[in-house]
Amino acid sequence: MLNFNEYQKLSELIKSNPELEPIINNMSLVSLSELSIDSHDIKNYIAYLKTTFQLVRKKSPEICDNPYFNRMEKVISQLIYHMERTTLYRYSMKKTEKVSVSINNIMYEIPDIIDDTLDNSCEFSFCLDDIPDILINPEQLKTLLTEAVLNACEASGCSGEITLITRKESDSILVQIVNNRIISDDNHSGNAPLDYNQLIKPFFSTKKDHVGVGLSIIHQICLSNNAKADIHEQEGKTVLSILFQL
Repeated sequence: MLNFNEYQKLSELIKSNPELEPIINNMSLVSLSELSIDSHDIKNYIAYLKTTFQLVRKKSPEICDNPYFNRMEKVISQLIYHMERTTLYRYSMKKTEKVSVSINNIMYEIPDIIDDTLDNSCEFSFCLDDIPDILINPEQLKTLLTEAVLNACEASGCSGEITLITRKESDSILVQIVNNRIISDDNHSGNAPLDYNQLIKPFFSTKKDHVGVGLSIIHQICLSNNAKADIHEQEGKTVLSILFQL
């Protein structure tokens, strides 16, 4: 996957050689075609299975005592969730229409979106400065910020303290999602620096039962909007920073 500097160089190359753009776009579709094979139909079949399980549960409540039935229903729900996340990953690569959008307005919506998605007990606080609007697709911005906060919540076991920050810096807008604890997992001891380039790889995750596309989605949306993301540790906290150019 391209990092920010590589993407900038590629963009400059296209500007000076516009005939390369369709070739490069076709190159980028290779992984997309692999991800999208019959995904819509598969998701519909899985959703049908879930509906069937719910109907059986309603008609025969006694089956709720069957551990096999409960396990299968849980697995189907997880499959649907995984399919939705991979759909978001593909969506994050698409070119979209951009309009003037308030980051702060969407930031205030995010905790409710997270609570509807997860069994979440995180506490949220806001430190949002008076900042200008940015030019971006509103759905992509909402997806980006949701994935950023979702990543912080999951890293804290859905029980931490999350601070949402925005401020203007020169000709840029800085957004920070601060998890008030150091990320702890099997591959990160808390001493070694976080490797952003490793974490943004599609379907790479350091935690069990995680799809591993959250930071990939953030990275793709940032690249398509001339923004830059980074994750680091600071004073015993994990900070995901996103810098938007004005």
